[in-house]
Amino acid sequence: MAAFGSDSPAGSFRSHLTHTKKRLAFESLEQRQLLAADMAEIVGHVRLDLQGDGNAANDAAVAGAQVSLYRDNGNGVLDSGDVAAASPVATDAAGRYQFGGLQAGQYLVKTSLPAGMKFAAGADVQAVTITTNDAAGAEGLTIDGFNSEQIVEARPPMPASDPASVADASVVGGERDMFVRITAGTDKYSSVSLISGGGLLRLASGSTVTGDAKLVWDGVDGAAEEINYTGLGGLDLRTDNGNTMTGIGLTVGADHPASAVSIRVYTDANNWSEFRSVVPETNGGAATSSLVFGYADATSASSGSGVDWANVGAVELTFEGVTAVDGQVSRIGLVGITNKQADFTATPTLSLGDLVWNDIDNDGMADAGESGIGGVKVKLYADTDGDNAYTAGVDAYLAETVTDSAGKYQFNNLSPGAYVVSVDAMNFQAGMALEGMKSSTGNGTPSDPDDNVNNDDNGMAIAGGYVMSQAVTLTGGAEPTNDGDALSNTNMTVDFGFYGFDLVLTKDVNKGAVSPNERLTYTVTVTNDGPSEAFDVDFLDTLPPGVSYVSHSVTKSGVSLSHSAGKLTGSLGDMAPGDVIVVTVMADVQASATGVLVNEAEVSAPNEEDTTNNWDDAQNTVVPKIDLQITKTDTKDPVAPGESFSYTLTIKNNGPSDATGVIVKDLLPDVGVSFTSASLTPLSVNGRELLFDLGDMANGATRTITVTVTVAPTFTGTLLNESEVGANEEETNYANNQDDEPTVVQAEPASIGGFVYHDRDDDGVFDAGESPIAGVTMLLTGLDMTGASVSLTTTTLADGSYLFDNLVPGEYNVTQVNQPLRYRDGKDTPGDNGDGVLGTLADGLIAPDTNAEDDRDGDAIGGINVAGGYAARDYNFGELAVNVSKRDFVRRIVYR
Repeated sequence: MAAFGSDSPAGSFRSHLTHTKKRLAFESLEQRQLLAADMAEIVGHVRLDLQGDGNAANDAAVAGAQVSLYRDNGNGVLDSGDVAAASPVATDAAGRYQFGGLQAGQYLVKTSLPAGMKFAAGADVQAVTITTNDAAGAEGLTIDGFNSEQIVEARPPMPASDPASVADASVVGGERDMFVRITAGTDKYSSVSLISGGGLLRLASGSTVTGDAKLVWDGVDGAAEEINYTGLGGLDLRTDNGNTMTGIGLTVGADHPASAVSIRVYTDANNWSEFRSVVPETNGGAATSSLVFGYADATSASSGSGVDWANVGAVELTFEGVTAVDGQVSRIGLVGITNKQADFTATPTLSLGDLVWNDIDNDGMADAGESGIGGVKVKLYADTDGDNAYTAGVDAYLAETVTDSAGKYQFNNLSPGAYVVSVDAMNFQAGMALEGMKSSTGNGTPSDPDDNVNNDDNGMAIAGGYVMSQAVTLTGGAEPTNDGDALSNTNMTVDFGFYGFDLVLTKDVNKGAVSPNERLTYTVTVTNDGPSEAFDVDFLDTLPPGVSYVSHSVTKSGVSLSHSAGKLTGSLGDMAPGDVIVVTVMADVQASATGVLVNEAEVSAPNEEDTTNNWDDAQNTVVPKIDLQITKTDTKDPVAPGESFSYTLTIKNNGPSDATGVIVKDLLPDVGVSFTSASLTPLSVNGRELLFDLGDMANGATRTITVTVTVAPTFTGTLLNESEVGANEEETNYANNQDDEPTVVQAEPASIGGFVYHDRDDDGVFDAGESPIAGVTMLLTGLDMTGASVSLTTTTLADGSYLFDNLVPGEYNVTQVNQPLRYRDGKDTPGDNGDGVLGTLADGLIAPDTNAEDDRDGDAIGGINVAGGYAARDYNFGELAVNVSKRDFVRRIVYR
């Protein structure tokens, strides 16, 4: 009987059994074992890295490269002691080469390139080791390692079969289908079985029965008797892990010399291939031998176009029935040739360079008539960090050269990649090729040399005095062919333009020492000493604090300068070599100006190298001048002795300069007054001299000081107060630096008066209805304010009053000289001295009794202090009646 699926395309194990016509028997088939020792190959590609980016995906294949294979003599170096292991081969259109049928050993592969290409040092030879295991071939994908447990068993009576499916993620497709069937025998104690587990598939057939055993890997379908011909989803079994797969191998063994096995591989139900063989006989049927079904072997059966090994949908393995056989399988999987890869990457040989020139008009373009500059040192760096610019300490230095007499330079034998070209800083030192010159700026930001535009400036000045290009990217076969040659591997567009000029500015002023309000004339001369034209020349004249702008003029027509806040600014335009422009500025010295007036002017233009002579100044020493004025007034004139009044000192700075350190000295009168206070605290008080510190006073400023004094109470006459003012600056008019103020002190007349009256109720008060006493002699004595003695008499009038007027202020006593007839002494009463404050000693005191005949008082009031202009009144003298009259018996009626 034939194996399952031998000739029938049916989709189930059962249909295979139903349609088979052959009787199972031992068949003598050739064993296919993996015993060769030359199952290794060396393959590779030769590629051209046009971009230098190390990305093989965009490399070009190198066809026609010669590749040679040598047996290494053991030192790992290709030398005369190494012999050829194969004939040299040329790479094909895809750049591929192959050396096959290689045994274990050490090999050296050498590649020789076509012209215009190069390898990095040592990259043309590669060592390849083929081990004994490599030479024995390579294992690929394991279809099943039989680690999951699964058992199927069949025994008589017939028909007897046992299908089973087990999900196992470690097997191809995730599920293993197993099926056994009895095909002959009646002994119910004998069976045919398949057992998976522990890394082995165990096949067993009893001595009295015959049967078939089948395994299928067709994805997860849960159907052990049905085959899903596309269940594996189109597996590609041609390569695995870089090795070339050449067949499906089994690690297998059986204890019978003629145990047949077949494998059928499907692309789909209509396209499949079947291979048959005999299981190698091993001791006890252990899985210690190998059996390979090669892809290129002759099939034992097929359908349609046969299997497409790049599109496998299912695998079916059948052990055909024998009696009394035990066998094992430890692995079913792919086997093939060990592939040792040796790829080679070359680069094209590239060049870059071009011109260093004198950019006279600084337009960034090498114009006709502008010549190259010879003797310029140029350096080449790799853009190591890939930032499109030079990075000190990072980008690797590669080479240097010097421009020829025409300003040309070139770097050759370069690989693809990014490069930065540098014009060295030493070129700008004294006596060197670029002394006094700077990198061209006329084309704005230097263009990226990758734009492949020829004769434009690609340089940019950086710190340290270098001029650098941005990175230029060289790509094989992609460089410009319109840059002076027709070669696509050269870039002759990396150019550097330089230019230079020297602006010189000088400044003069028409005066030396100046005073406020004088006019100054500044003259500024700007010259371009060349050798190149200066563009966009900016002018700045900074007037010093202390001057006021008046006007300006410029000798060059069309130039417009503007003044704002002490700065005269604007553009002088472009200045050709030798041009001279004169700017005249007029300004007035301000009244507040002090110190040294420094007028600074400067000129600038983009990219000037020597700026040390672009600036100059003119200085004027200011001699400040001031006119301080002081006036003095008094608040009252005349004043009375003992009275307080004030002097007002008005100080003004009439300029023209500000005054600093202003001091006012006020001399109070030498007698007659004392200092009371001032609106400004004096700096010092020394006797009658007061000093006041006013600090600084601006031109036109006015300050006022009020000084309050008190007249001595005994002084009369004229007071004279003198004041003067001074400061640090030169005074132009001393006549108004001092002033005085006379003040007359005179006492106003004072008076003392009162009444003599009949104090009927003896209460010391001149009440209504009480009678005045006329004809009484009154005496005024005392000392006036000058110390002169005073003695005056008067007589009371009909109303009983007396008055001493036109008195000089002083301290006085009033005495009733005679006692009126019919009266005896009564109560005397002090009055009001006029100061409005009653009850003080200044109002007077009652004199003690001096008349032996009286028992009351001395008819005198003493100690009356009366000030000028005051009227002391009500200094009254009460008398009591001695002789009784009718009126004495008339009593007042008091209502209670």
